[in-house]
Amino acid sequence: MFPVPRAKLLSRAILAGTSVFLAGQVWHTVTNTNRWPFCTFNMFAYHKRDQALQMRVRLFTADGQALGPADPWSLLPLEFFRVVSVLERVFHTHDDLAARDRFCHQALERLNRTGWSSWDEVKGSFKPGTGGRFAAMELYFVEVDFRTCSPFDRSHVLTAELVHHYDPEAVVRAAEPAALWRYAERGPEAPTTKEPEHAA
Repeated sequence: MFPVPRAKLLSRAILAGTSVFLAGQVWHTVTNTNRWPFCTFNMFAYHKRDQALQMRVRLFTADGQALGPADPWSLLPLEFFRVVSVLERVFHTHDDLAARDRFCHQALERLNRTGWSSWDEVKGSFKPGTGGRFAAMELYFVEVDFRTCSPFDRSHVLTAELVHHYDPEAVVRAAEPAALWRYAERGPEAPTTKEPEHAA
């Protein structure tokens, strides 16, 4: 019996290793689990706790008409998860009111000057309506409970906190907070003491 050539041994080892890797990948895909170096096809899969902190934005036209509360994804022509990261950097990490006002001014100018369409993970821009112009905005941090808050109503929250109000032309009319938000009941408490996470 002749010894197996080294090249054949190497090709068999590569074939066996590839087969084992593919079998592991298929198993992780079917079971929807992630263990490095394997991942499911759902590359954004992660465990989400029952409560999370999110952002909501309200935009106001020059004649005082309000749009929102809405998710802030349509403020910038970026992927929606990048918009959240930018807003957290401007409105949560720092307390520089001048920087916040500059951001609001530039975002509104961009929305008024040139809108954009949805593409892949980029959401289409907010629209002020025919002949309209955005003149003011408010940004809120809200807490939601995924068991009790409606995913289809962005005003249905556990708590809401106004983080920044930008209204250089004084177009925003005073409104009762209770009329703006629909407050949900907190679901049964989970056995954890961690703070709620930020979520898009």
